[in-house]
Amino acid sequence: MKKLMILLLIAAPLLTACTANVIGKFDDYNEIFSGTIDLDLMGHGIIKVKSTPSNITCKGKGWVTFIPASSYWLGTCKGQRGEAELTCDDGRTVTGDWVCEACTRVRGEGKTNLNENITFFITPSKKRLEKVTEEYKNDTAEKPNIRGKKSSNGSVMEGLF
Repeated sequence: MKKLMILLLIAAPLLTACTANVIGKFDDYNEIFSGTIDLDLMGHGIIKVKSTPSNITCKGKGWVTFIPASSYWLGTCKGQRGEAELTCDDGRTVTGDWVCEACTRVRGEGKTNLNENITFFITPSKKRLEKVTEEYKNDTAEKPNIRGKKSSNGSVMEGLF
């Protein structure tokens, strides 16, 4: 029985997960992407995003790279940092860095292999997601359409965050 309890204590963080929303934008184009990130307690998860209006879908992985001491002592996420890598169905690849403003607010920036800048926001909160989505739509509304090959199938890809 003791061995089972120890095994459960070790395995529980690997089995427990939550889902957060992601919204992002290409900084120089009229292109917004949205989707989800399924996270585990070890700082990894699954990213699935799809852009509009071009229907570019991406999959990716990401990980925590820095956890400040205050996270352990105060139970806060503020200041945690990480990286993400995504591959898109139109041939783009994306690398990004993120930082936690709080456990429910993560901001990040990235770049594609075509040297396109991306800004993104992660939150489990629908209210915050709606607010940032509106901001991103306003920011990109008058910008040109994205260049490059467009996806026509609209499928959503999966990967490890």
